[in-house]
Amino acid sequence: MALQAIITAGGRVPRDLQERLAVSRKALIPLNGLTLLTTACRAARESRLIDQATAVGNADVQAALEDGTGFIQEGPELIDNIQRAFDQLGGDRHDYLILSPDLPFITGLALDAFISQASGCCELAAPIVSRDDFLRAFPGAPNQFLQLAGGRQVTMGSCFYLTGPVLRANIPLARDCYRFRKYPHRLAIMLGLPIILAYLFKRLTLELIERRAGHLTGAIVKGLPMADAGLAYDVDSAENYQFALKLLQTALPALD
Repeated sequence: MALQAIITAGGRVPRDLQERLAVSRKALIPLNGLTLLTTACRAARESRLIDQATAVGNADVQAALEDGTGFIQEGPELIDNIQRAFDQLGGDRHDYLILSPDLPFITGLALDAFISQASGCCELAAPIVSRDDFLRAFPGAPNQFLQLAGGRQVTMGSCFYLTGPVLRANIPLARDCYRFRKYPHRLAIMLGLPIILAYLFKRLTLELIERRAGHLTGAIVKGLPMADAGLAYDVDSAENYQFALKLLQTALPALD
């Protein structure tokens, strides 16, 4: 199937950056002459495996797009935006990469490495980056990591691979997850007692999470270890933004 990239550009600017940056959407945050949106769109267009990239956002997002990226007017919430894109891009006749446009270090090569693994082994996947790989790429960067059994720590990347039928079947579940994001007890009920106990007693494994996710979605689900930490460095706060800005400015002389 053809692979469509949905770039979810409707996210609001982090509160601690709203006064500093006069933009209407997080995707429009500038970093060294490029918006986060432009970085994401260029990575999607550079990918050998993505057939078409489409951004979902407001009129400001549309005005900022370079040629070669499609546009769909945003809805009230994130899941509405994914639903609109899914419906307008051909429904379950395609497979999808849902990409968050807040990754200042994302590249087409990183997306291809993830997509090629995911498409060969599962129906729904997210990239998983180890703490060691993340901090090797971004020493001292602010981030949170999930503690797994055996002392392993990981963080999840900000993109998802889904087959068309799995995306169609799980939009209602995605709505529930999004609606419950501010109610941890509801999310805990959804995850189930085995996951909660495994987390509390430091016995949580990636395999246990995959099985539970597979049960909830009815799909073959994988968290795929990826070495490229650019898949997981997202700008969610002023601290993330300032670190990325400093890192990019430091790297500029080496690029000349």
